[in-house]
Amino acid sequence: MMASISSTKSRILEEARRLANEAGFDRLTTRELAERCSINEGNLYYHFKTKAQIAEALFRAFEHEAQDLFEGALLPGASTSPGEVGELLRRAIDRLRGWCLLSWKYRALMRDGHVLFRLEPALQPAVAELTATLSSRVTLLIDELRRARILSIDEAQLAPLVANIFIVSTYWLGYVVQQTGESYPDESCLDWGFDQIMALIMPYRTWITRLILRRRPELLRLRP
Repeated sequence: MMASISSTKSRILEEARRLANEAGFDRLTTRELAERCSINEGNLYYHFKTKAQIAEALFRAFEHEAQDLFEGALLPGASTSPGEVGELLRRAIDRLRGWCLLSWKYRALMRDGHVLFRLEPALQPAVAELTATLSSRVTLLIDELRRARILSIDEAQLAPLVANIFIVSTYWLGYVVQQTGESYPDESCLDWGFDQIMALIMPYRTWITRLILRRRPELLRLRP
């Protein structure tokens, strides 16, 4: 019985995420959500009594996945051998690629943040805390690349670079909407979004990084 309840709740959240991505949190209705899940509204109400609870559950799912993505160092050990430089670079780009894909997966949270806070104002401190946590972890990631001489960047430039990574990864979709006039672009624009994130890092490449990327250009593609 418990497995059935958990399965139904997961299905509701998955369909809610898809609906919010497609039409926005404002247009998300419990009736349509119940229809998409092939359940009645009473069953939906059993799991989530308000749309605000659904929005919070989606944020918590995103929070969990985001923290997992940036968990731990890229490579064990305090130093990086010459043979590990390429692997370190690959893992770093993999995390940035994962962040881009995760932001797309939960794009309604990125795009409709003002609606989210209107539905559940109590989420604002949680969002601020998650942003601070992820910023700290991405700072460690960039610093690891700096210490491995994959990136040449002054310590004073770390914070602005990390801030810009989050600004671009959060708002690039809004820019696409403004430029194309399409309120809900499809995933064909994802490659462009990833390119914008990587463009922030490219000026800091060292000679060894340039050499690796010249030999392995697939590392810079969203879908290598």
